[in-house]
Amino acid sequence: MKRFLKEPLVHFLAAGLALFVLFGLVNRDGPEADPNVVIVDQDVLLTFVQYRIKAFNLTLAKQKLNSLSDDELQRLIDDYVREEVLHREALQLGLGENDYVIRRRLVQKLEFITEGFAEVGARIDQPALLRYFDANKGDYYVEPFATFAHVFFDTDNRPREEAREAAEKKLVELNRKGVPFAEAPQHGDRFLYHVNYVERTPEYVASHFGVPMAEAVFGLEPNDLIWRGPFDSPYGVHLVMLTTSEPGREPELSELEGRIREDARRAMIREETDAAIADVVGTYDVRVVYEREDVAEPRGEGAVNR
Repeated sequence: MKRFLKEPLVHFLAAGLALFVLFGLVNRDGPEADPNVVIVDQDVLLTFVQYRIKAFNLTLAKQKLNSLSDDELQRLIDDYVREEVLHREALQLGLGENDYVIRRRLVQKLEFITEGFAEVGARIDQPALLRYFDANKGDYYVEPFATFAHVFFDTDNRPREEAREAAEKKLVELNRKGVPFAEAPQHGDRFLYHVNYVERTPEYVASHFGVPMAEAVFGLEPNDLIWRGPFDSPYGVHLVMLTTSEPGREPELSELEGRIREDARRAMIREETDAAIADVVGTYDVRVVYEREDVAEPRGEGAVNR
């Protein structure tokens, strides 16, 4: 994977220069300008748009600006003016002094700009994509799932043995009449959750029927012509028609290539951003003069003062 930041510090300084230029355009009237005058021109709006679309790309910003309708353009101008006026008022009130929230916002802004530079150079070729996929296959594991319908016999108002007898009798009837999957709601008692479960994982099924029944269902061979059971759950007794049961597996790259490519690209951006910031931190002389104080261990229960 070719790094776009061979000299991270240079690019980081370039990011700072870009900020300086951008804000210079916005505030180019200088300190003598009337603080009550807000000038809204193309340069101001292009800068504002780039922050809005989270991409420092002048061409893209111009395209976005030119594509706005009259109403959309007016809303953009109103948003800019509102933000600019509130910013000036906040500065006059000294709200940014010794404010940790403002400090964090400035840090986030510089991180955001650095990430923007990383995005420009983030290109995932096929070898890089394959390396990323091989290293992160576990993130794309496809959980096992099953599709089934069930007929329920409640045990709240009758003994479980009686519910089981009713279920066994109904099992014969369902198979003799060839009752299909779709007609399951016409039989049995009303269940707390669902009648049909489509592509549900073992964990999901267990949350509705308990682990033993979930294991029993996933142990069956799919057959959309046969009802099986009875199976016990904490709520009662069930008959099940299982139509699909797929084991867990690692997918092929081709199945999720778009998603994996984007994940790989985001990972590259994070890596390059972190590398740039780490290199900048490395240019500083960091002196840690803090020493941890000795803290007496708390006495256990029943300790006696001596």
